[in-house]
Amino acid sequence: MKNQIREWAPEKRWNPFNSHKLLTHVERWRHIQRGKPIPAPILVTIDPVNACDLDCVWCNAQLIRQKRSGRMISEKTLMRIADFLPHWGADNPYVKTGVEAVCIAGGGEPLLNPAIGNFINRLYRRNIEIGVVTNGTQIHKYLAALSKATWVGVSIDAAKRETFNRLKRLPLNSEKFDQIIENIILLSKYAKKHKSRLGWKHSAYGISFKYLLYKENISEIYQAAQLAKKIGCKNIHFRPAGTAWDKLGSDNEIRFLPKDIALYNAQITKALALDDKNFNVYGVTHKFNSQFGIANYFSKCYALFMTAVIMPPTNVINNPDAFTVGLCCDRRGDAKIELCKNISDPKEINKMWGSRYHWMLHDSLAIEKECPRCTYQPHNEIYEQVIMNDSMTHKFI
Repeated sequence: MKNQIREWAPEKRWNPFNSHKLLTHVERWRHIQRGKPIPAPILVTIDPVNACDLDCVWCNAQLIRQKRSGRMISEKTLMRIADFLPHWGADNPYVKTGVEAVCIAGGGEPLLNPAIGNFINRLYRRNIEIGVVTNGTQIHKYLAALSKATWVGVSIDAAKRETFNRLKRLPLNSEKFDQIIENIILLSKYAKKHKSRLGWKHSAYGISFKYLLYKENISEIYQAAQLAKKIGCKNIHFRPAGTAWDKLGSDNEIRFLPKDIALYNAQITKALALDDKNFNVYGVTHKFNSQFGIANYFSKCYALFMTAVIMPPTNVINNPDAFTVGLCCDRRGDAKIELCKNISDPKEINKMWGSRYHWMLHDSLAIEKECPRCTYQPHNEIYEQVIMNDSMTHKFI
């Protein structure tokens, strides 16, 4: 049975976290066919560095941070990537070309790459929309660049300093929580003052207070929503923490009890009372089952052709400008889903995108055995149910 837990106010169902927006890409994805050119992904994720100054208890990038500790994509390569993205697939006139949005995100804390400001500026000049996921500790260094993003999601995951320090494995007297809150206030004020994209009144733009649900923080949901509203966030969104792919079947799997779900329901209902025209409360639970567990209701992964993750190289080599292209943000560090390894010219991606090797990776994935909670679950359901089977008879509007 799929999750029926309340997620957001009915009048705000057209929001950034509603996966039905994926239906707008049906015509692009219709071209995902074996033996034919594959359209460029509309969105790619960039992992600028495999390092972090925090250590979340649920980190799904822990393996890659250990295996590739401290590695980063060079500034030279980041600039090449920014220039390439609008032209991804441009040598093929038969399918949609060009990446339109970039999520600068995990595998570490992206703002620890000193070239990140210049990279964001380059993307902005290339008319690529930008989203940034950060832990917030470095925000004050990049106010001007971050204000050009459509959204900046700050992973805080707590309403109190004490809870934050436990979940981030920090000393109990650490003041990083307070520093991050101050950084959010600084960025919010800067974006509004300069009337930059992040400061626009658009309900879907702005700073988001990100909150992964864990047994230790469910009771603070309402307090976190109050805090997010007070410091200038445009929204707060709650999503269950999922078990990392390399920990499936181990004693470290994250599980939620019925009492945890009941507490979540009570807290999210209370938090939704804070929702108004300037502040949004979202519970993003539709990618999970009713117990916040895995709900991968699809047989094959076609999201491998819809997006990609560009990250630091897989091993130590002599080329400082190398990078690797993976195909799933939920399985960072898994060689089974890496399309290009240790390349330095982004144009090499065009040779591999939609290749036989790309399809071999798709064929080899054992979804039920290998995959954690899937970020791209809706992508795969839409492909199978709307594109392959036309279960919605979508042309009859």
